[in-house]
Amino acid sequence: MLTTHPLLTRLKQQIEELEQQVNRSNLNHNHERYFDPHLFDRPESNDSKIDYLNSIKASYRALADSVIKEDHAKTAFLSEMLINQISALTREVATHHLRIEEPAPIYESISQKHARHLDYLRRLQEMKFELELESDSIDYIKIATIDNRIYRCQQALKKIEAEMEKAEIIA
Repeated sequence: MLTTHPLLTRLKQQIEELEQQVNRSNLNHNHERYFDPHLFDRPESNDSKIDYLNSIKASYRALADSVIKEDHAKTAFLSEMLINQISALTREVATHHLRIEEPAPIYESISQKHARHLDYLRRLQEMKFELELESDSIDYIKIATIDNRIYRCQQALKKIEAEMEKAEIIA
């Protein structure tokens, strides 16, 4: 396995740090519903944290192999997937305690939902703008992660707006 490449070495260290965080956390019950189904392989055992870590490690190995083979298209795809996997599991470890007791759903109107998502989009765009202004060093991984979240937020807004239009036609 090629680990002499400095970026691959750094990535492997981040995966090892994430593994330690996951092992220290109480992330024992299945959190599959919080992840995009295309992001991780379907967990087969009852201990999903191990399955998610194994999926990340498998993506890393595939990325390292594509770097060795100099398959640039596959390297780009696997890099993005690995970044998204690591980001998702890192967020889950950081916030899993918030979902231990799921609150009862709160009714909100479609316009309230639309306003909430617009606020999310505005805050994400501000975060990206602040990251891009940092003159010390630009963290492209964080920017790519935020771009991914902005895209998903925009897609959610399109669905909400379609629902709003449909509700207006019916009313």
